Amino acid sequence: MLFCRAAWQRLGPLARKTIAPLSKNAVPARTMAGAAGGSGMNTALVVVGGGSLTAALIYAYKTVNSDSARYSDRVAEIEARPKADAEGKYLKNMSVCL
Repeated sequence: MLFCRAAWQRLGPLARKTIAPLSKNAVPARTMAGAAGGSGMNTALVVVGGGSLTAALIYAYKTVNSDSARYSDRVAEIEARPKADAEGKYLKNMSVCL
């Protein structure tokens, strides 16, 4: 600890002298009125984001509608199948149990 204190006392003023000129040459911070790129960039992002959202909603709507039509066709096809085979198997299995 004594070594650290002695080193700090010896090198502290040197460090302050070295860092002081660097801080004077630093660029002052600017206040930002908006996001990076200015207001034109914000408008472009809103247009691209809105277009993407609209395209995604249209795609989802078309997909759901086409799937519902396919589902209805599939249900109609299943209902059109002959039911005698399925009922006959059920009745045969019931007679074995009795």
